[in-house]
Amino acid sequence: MASIPAPASNGTGTTSKPRASATASSLPSSGKKRKDAVPTFGIMWPIMRSIGDVSLPLFFSSLQISSPHVVPSSNTPVIVCSNHSNTILDVAILASHYPERRPLHFWAKAGFFTNAFSRFILTSSGNIKVDRRNKNNQSLFEGTFEAMKAGGAIALFPEGGSYTIPKLAKLKMGAAWAALEYSRYLQLQEGEAKTAVKILPTAVVFDDKSVFRSRAVLKFGEPISLDRYIGEFLSAPSPEEFASKNVAARVSGIQVEDGTVPATPESMTRTNTSQGGEAYASPAHRAVARLTADLEKALQELTFNAPDWETFQSVRLARELIFELHSDKEVREDMTQYVELSRALMTLLTLHSRKSVAARRALFTYSSMLNLCDVDNLTLARTIPLSSSRAFWSPLKSFLLRLPIYAPIYSLTLIPTYLLPNALAHHYAGREEESLSSVKTLFGWLFTTMLYSTLVVRTMAWARWSPPGLLVGLAGVWWLHDLNRSCIDGAYGLVKRVRFGWRVWRAGVSPSSVAPVKAEEHKGRSLFFYGTLVHPKILSRVIGNDGSHLKVQNAVLDGARLYHVKNAEYPGLLKEPSTSSSVKAVKGTLVSGLTLSDVQRLDAFEGDEYTRSLVSVLPDPAAPIETNATRIANAGNAPLHAILAGLTPNRIAELVSSEGSKVDAEVYTWSAGRDKLEDKVWEFDAFARTHAHNWVGEGPVEHEHEYQLVDRVVDRLAAETTATIINPTPPEEEGDAWVDAYVKTLIEGDGREDVGKVCRMLLEKPSIQWFVDRTFAKGQRPRKGDRNMLRALFRARAGAKLALQELISAVEEGDGEVREALELLVEAKRRALAKVGAHLTVDSGWPFTPTQLETFAGVERESKKTI
Repeated sequence: MASIPAPASNGTGTTSKPRASATASSLPSSGKKRKDAVPTFGIMWPIMRSIGDVSLPLFFSSLQISSPHVVPSSNTPVIVCSNHSNTILDVAILASHYPERRPLHFWAKAGFFTNAFSRFILTSSGNIKVDRRNKNNQSLFEGTFEAMKAGGAIALFPEGGSYTIPKLAKLKMGAAWAALEYSRYLQLQEGEAKTAVKILPTAVVFDDKSVFRSRAVLKFGEPISLDRYIGEFLSAPSPEEFASKNVAARVSGIQVEDGTVPATPESMTRTNTSQGGEAYASPAHRAVARLTADLEKALQELTFNAPDWETFQSVRLARELIFELHSDKEVREDMTQYVELSRALMTLLTLHSRKSVAARRALFTYSSMLNLCDVDNLTLARTIPLSSSRAFWSPLKSFLLRLPIYAPIYSLTLIPTYLLPNALAHHYAGREEESLSSVKTLFGWLFTTMLYSTLVVRTMAWARWSPPGLLVGLAGVWWLHDLNRSCIDGAYGLVKRVRFGWRVWRAGVSPSSVAPVKAEEHKGRSLFFYGTLVHPKILSRVIGNDGSHLKVQNAVLDGARLYHVKNAEYPGLLKEPSTSSSVKAVKGTLVSGLTLSDVQRLDAFEGDEYTRSLVSVLPDPAAPIETNATRIANAGNAPLHAILAGLTPNRIAELVSSEGSKVDAEVYTWSAGRDKLEDKVWEFDAFARTHAHNWVGEGPVEHEHEYQLVDRVVDRLAAETTATIINPTPPEEEGDAWVDAYVKTLIEGDGREDVGKVCRMLLEKPSIQWFVDRTFAKGQRPRKGDRNMLRALFRARAGAKLALQELISAVEEGDGEVREALELLVEAKRRALAKVGAHLTVDSGWPFTPTQLETFAGVERESKKTI
């Protein structure tokens, strides 16, 4: 393979022939080819492919192919670029399900070639070594070019590694360099530009990649032609021109020296842009950058990318709830639409509206509870309609009736194919979701192969090593393997139901009797008021109702003090720790049950002088718990200025010293600066006597403009919500402070802190058992069958379904993306129901409203019941 010098310039800034790029020195030099640079398919290729052929149907319940018609023909040089979220399984799926069974040469890290055994496996499987420390990568290009010249297809993962993140990782530039360099090589060999080589965007998508019997789909995108990039790539100046013009270039921190540009700079494998925002060093690098950007866009179109784990998990649970059961039959959406359906749900769950935020959080909390209790949504859905005893005995009866069928099949394969690989995978790769299923599948293949081989040998020995014995052995093994695949879903589903039903029965929890999270509880928040809002009439005027849904109790906030705001009637709260000689505490009211609408109005009333923060307050056990409406009604018998009269200095000191039960709440703290406060303590009693009439009374009052400001802000927010403005990054909601407020609606007493810890962990980490267990110290993990946990799980499910239904009901038809999302979801549910012989009706169309069903798909009204 001789290297050809770059053509000379014709002096006009163009070339008489297409010019070699500045990476001309990267072409493999003439002479003897290195053996490790020329990939060939040996004995290991069919063996490696057999791993996928045999193991994938056992691990996945379905594996579909999407858009195989766009794949270039087998005589076209192609570079297959795929996402890489599941380590070896990505390789296995591509190798065993690529159209026409075309062999693929994979790029593999040089570190895998250091061991003689792994080097033999990789080289005889046609893999090409990538040495990321070698910046010219001549060996890599030589092997890649040789493979494509021989009609081979190259497969690589431009993310550079396997990751568990909720979105596609930033792509490396290796694929673009290889494709354009090979096209340039063909042009130099033939004397004319040839761009026959294609880049094929590919995605391996999983609905839950680490879960046994989950589903996968192999998606192909439109091939990317190099016609738009090759001209710029070839227009790079020759080394002579580059030196004569004294062009200063810098690529990824590598200074160009002696008039040459490194063939494959560090940017090929480590970065996509030049450092410090500088332009790329040459047209070749700019062409590579454009091609990489377009490839990244194509891969993003094939994959589901969420901004964070909260959104990712909420979308997954929303999809599972919508496509769940119909008359005890599992309803499953078409996996080829997984990405489109996930995007549609993300559109709804990231709307700029309170219902969208509430639904996303409820779904995420439910997802966290499923992981904490180690159960899946489908198992829970089958258990919900049953009593605590039937939840266990009903699936157990079904399992025992099928045991005569299951026992012969799984008595041999249960341990080597399922239990042992699962235990080893969690031992060696428990913390890596991207490796968990791969390790499980590899061990399963190894042990199952050993089992099947033993069965064949024993059969042959029994048949005195005759050829018919070999045929009988092979047929028996194939039959056993096929029975495993055919019966595993039913057996596994019953085992999960029996295991979970046992917990429910022992705990004595009847799933159908657990009350759902009510709307007031779902949206409820607790705030501590100390100033003007202690007055029940002022609070009522601000929130726009009498507060009959609120619970109010006198309380004390330790470690704080109130000061007069200069030239104002209201106070500012500063946090000041108490000392042994001086108790610094503020008396006020603890108000719970505030809705998001109430809090919005309160935020508008307090303005930018205050910041809402989380604190712990001490309720006064001697004070009654009343509604705000009751306090207003009792004003005739108990003057409003005396509301806090029971909290005397002695009583406050007693509460602080007793260290009684504290309650988490939010409080508005002063944030406008200490210089705007007087050095004078503010008292509510004095304010209620002398200044309250300026805020409430018959007819207009002095501070009516404060309430008008609240009304204007709320009207503006309502208009934005009605318009359903899509915001890919929903507004900040005080970080994870919402977790505690929502968890309170699910569980009381023991376990509340545990649930909160798990939710916070899974906001940052993948939802796998290792991270759930890591939340707790050794021996402190709550029991999976704990009564409180199970009740919280059932309430979380009810709350998630309620929030999702409220969200979808609120958006109605919408417009733009919202309308398209609803239409896609309704049509997908219609098709999923059709697979189980059901029709889309008002009854079966949950969570969509009758109007949405009629608009997007049409329904058959089997009853007058509405959703």
